[in-house]
Amino acid sequence: MRLLPKRLIFAILVLFSFNLLMISSLAPALFWKQLLSWVVGIVLFFIGTQINPKQNRSTGTFFFIISCLLVLAPIIISSFTRGSRRWLYIGPFSVQPSEVVKGPLMLFLSTTTLPLLHLIPVAIIMLQPDLGSALSVFILITPLVLYNKKLLKLAILSLILVVFTAPLIYGVVLKPYQRNRIKSFINPQSDPLGDGYNLIQAQIAIGSGGILGKGYRKGTQGQLLYLPEKHTDFIFSATAEELGLLAVVIILLAYFVIIDTLFKKAFNTTNNLALFLFTLGIAFEIWTQTFINIGMNIGILPVTGIPLPFMSVGGSSVMALLFSLGIIYSA
Repeated sequence: MRLLPKRLIFAILVLFSFNLLMISSLAPALFWKQLLSWVVGIVLFFIGTQINPKQNRSTGTFFFIISCLLVLAPIIISSFTRGSRRWLYIGPFSVQPSEVVKGPLMLFLSTTTLPLLHLIPVAIIMLQPDLGSALSVFILITPLVLYNKKLLKLAILSLILVVFTAPLIYGVVLKPYQRNRIKSFINPQSDPLGDGYNLIQAQIAIGSGGILGKGYRKGTQGQLLYLPEKHTDFIFSATAEELGLLAVVIILLAYFVIIDTLFKKAFNTTNNLALFLFTLGIAFEIWTQTFINIGMNIGILPVTGIPLPFMSVGGSSVMALLFSLGIIYSA
């Protein structure tokens, strides 16, 4: 185990502080549960430091099978929540398997010779249905695509196919609510009280915060419930409203430090292919989730259910990320 760089520790502490501060403001009933998630995540971090990314292929296969079973479990044993089955309920606690499996799946991808098997858990997550989580899990394969010429050619051909079949995908594959999200993204004012409502309220919250914000617990959009999912999907907008542009800049700098540190860590371990691919995959994952979540908050991307790493309420995401960081710094 190697110690984390001080800049990485500081950046995570910044997000930890903003995370708990905003939850105490927006959803105080969830404060202690979120704090417990961080504590468990730290324990998982130290467990992760004992896992060697150079594990043999059979261990990677084990992680793959467990991951598939975990993402399949909500479909089999859970009831619908807001139109999907993506959670497992254990007493008073809930776990989102699609977040939990990211580290194990990346361990599988970093050693396997059959990376396309990764599409199986992605397809299962889509059946929940949870397109946002399926996309965030699919992104894990990015390093292998970039460093495998056969996969890169296949990815380019697949992208071309998607472009030409986009009308069919839009009309047949996407669910009605997903098509409505695209329509509201293009023109939110076409249905300001319906599908465009979330985006409009998010933009109002961000714009009204100014430089220093309206103050802790003084945001009208978040506190008066105009902003839906204020502590999950739209916590970025709620933070901008209450704490202002200055806090947003600090948060963005923290994300930059985390992603930059992980990319540097990856390219300093190119002699260890498994660790290199694993680190690069987690770095891409954090970068993509951050970009998509903030993008949908400010209106440059359609609204999806992808959480903002280390900031959105959700113990599954925090614990999975800290576990993955432990694996990265195991060697």
